[in-house]
Amino acid sequence: MLLESNAVVLQSIKYGENSLISKVLSEERGLISLLSNKTKSKKNKQGNFFQPLSAIQFVCYLSSKSNIHRVKELTYNHEIPLSPESITVNAMRFFLAEFLSKVIKEEEQNINLYRFVESKLKDLNSRPSVIPTFHISFLIGLMKILGIQPFIEQKDNYFDMEEGEGCSVKPTHTNFYEKNEIFLYKKAETAPEALSKTDRNKLLNMLLNYYYIQLGGFTNIKSKAVLEVVFG
Repeated sequence: MLLESNAVVLQSIKYGENSLISKVLSEERGLISLLSNKTKSKKNKQGNFFQPLSAIQFVCYLSSKSNIHRVKELTYNHEIPLSPESITVNAMRFFLAEFLSKVIKEEEQNINLYRFVESKLKDLNSRPSVIPTFHISFLIGLMKILGIQPFIEQKDNYFDMEEGEGCSVKPTHTNFYEKNEIFLYKKAETAPEALSKTDRNKLLNMLLNYYYIQLGGFTNIKSKAVLEVVFG
């Protein structure tokens, strides 16, 4: 049986001498793993189709014995601009791809999730350089898609990360933030461009902690350090 779909690449690892296993977010099946030969495109400087956050179109053989499926046909998704040669855009792509590979677990179709990621990628690749708060807005927007958007108001004294909501009384556990962090979150929702470098880094840690608590633990995101240097 064949599957044809658009997809966004999240992560790839070398398999054998000439193959790759790539985790992709597909439009038709959600998270899926593809086995492919290392393929170069002569017409495109990006070369490898399976760079982080590449937009592809593929046809694969669906395996009934494995959750890894061999690619039959492969090309770029030409409805999405190719990523420009930009240090800031590449740093953002690597961070978002690594982040998504850790938080997306669904091996089933999720059209809203796919369209959100595809839309953001189209926006990202349309820019010669990327605004420093792009990832902040991405993480906040993704919360709604994943059903973990917190309910916080300016009047709240604390943000209870376990409950996903603001509150007036200090929680009895340690997974909470106080008024100044609530202010940063609300500022990011309405005027992210006004966040300073210190504010961005502080808020990013806050958002990652929230995802960690809501979706289950995941290892450190290595590309986060690069992102902070590039946008310093």
